[in-house]
Amino acid sequence: MGIMNKNYAIEDGPKELCWYEYYKFVMDEYNALLIEKCDDEKAFQMFFENNPSMLPGGLELFGQSGHYPHMNTIITQPSIGIAYERKPDFLWLAQDSLTFCPVFIEIEKPSKRMFTDRGQPNAEFNQAMNQIDEWRMILNKPLNQLAFMDYYDIPQATRDKAFEPQFLLVYGRREEYEKSEYLRNLRKQKERENVALMSYDRLTPLMDYQQFITCKVKNKKYEVVSIPPTFRYVAGQAEELYKWTGFLDKIDDMKYTTDERKKFLKSRFGYWTSFKGNPPGIIVGMEGE
Repeated sequence: MGIMNKNYAIEDGPKELCWYEYYKFVMDEYNALLIEKCDDEKAFQMFFENNPSMLPGGLELFGQSGHYPHMNTIITQPSIGIAYERKPDFLWLAQDSLTFCPVFIEIEKPSKRMFTDRGQPNAEFNQAMNQIDEWRMILNKPLNQLAFMDYYDIPQATRDKAFEPQFLLVYGRREEYEKSEYLRNLRKQKERENVALMSYDRLTPLMDYQQFITCKVKNKKYEVVSIPPTFRYVAGQAEELYKWTGFLDKIDDMKYTTDERKKFLKSRFGYWTSFKGNPPGIIVGMEGE
């Protein structure tokens, strides 16, 4: 058997934004949004689209998978169901060696309160939880599962794994319940099997997610919505890069990225897609450019 050699070359161009600088920029922007736009859910939808590392679930919600999500992307405004189509806010197509566990995420504007003045869950919070129950009902039906796999072009090896969807509701602020043991316990009781509940205060950029981008999906095509400034071309992502549509056009929109870096990414795009999705020989760690 022949030995497969490394047959790709890394160029020394302008570097991506350092993770620690990115973290500071993003948290400054996020904290300003929480003060200035707490009633504007669309502002947070756009913020998370531009910063997918803020939303957990790419490596599963419960535990930590060693597998990247399908297509290395978070999907914005995904679609599920046939007769009863629903659109969560975000979706990670997460998996591990045995399980395909897509993570459906719903965000509500941060100003929404979870409890009434009498300490009872309010109608808006109950509605959000009921919405997740509806998604679970839809995804329990084999016909909807098959349609889901087809819609997102899930490969057969992933389809053969156990299908166990997970769900995340991002709702409210910690200050509402942190000083009340009763409210903390009541809130905890609202979490269910494979359903996580997080406040906006728990969200921070996750370093392991720095290579993930944001896409929308239509007709099995993954169309790029945004690319984080921490993104690099790496050999292990050649297949996804080749399959994403519109990547080149979105380079100009990258935040916190110099013009020199954008020019370099454009100049090297053709090289990395020339492999046409085939692994370029032996892949050395996460070296990239």
